[in-house]
Amino acid sequence: MTVDATTSFELATFKDSYEQWDIETLLAMYADDLELIQIDRDNPPSAPRTRHGRDVLQGMLEHCAGAGVVATVENTVADEHRAAATITCVFPGGRRVLANAILELEDGRIVRELDVLSGDPRGA
Repeated sequence: MTVDATTSFELATFKDSYEQWDIETLLAMYADDLELIQIDRDNPPSAPRTRHGRDVLQGMLEHCAGAGVVATVENTVADEHRAAATITCVFPGGRRVLANAILELEDGRIVRELDVLSGDPRGA
């Protein structure tokens, strides 16, 4: 389900760019000084992995696109200050990683992304 709000952040573009690995369009939706915070098995809430800059995200996206990962974006919602989505990535061989992403927006661009990730064990 997608809820449209009066915002310059385009949920449909975000979804399509992820699912088609249109990295250039997707990166344009992020601020240069992006703060990317990830919570997962190795990085608990008390010590999340925090990185800065769009180049970090670019490397992750290029890796997934090059590896043949299939991405699906669902449960999108946005207003002028925040957006959220569930992003599921299926790797060749069937391994799945799911991220619930909360996006903070300024002027229609993502300035902070908080991902809570869960994935199948490696080798599964």
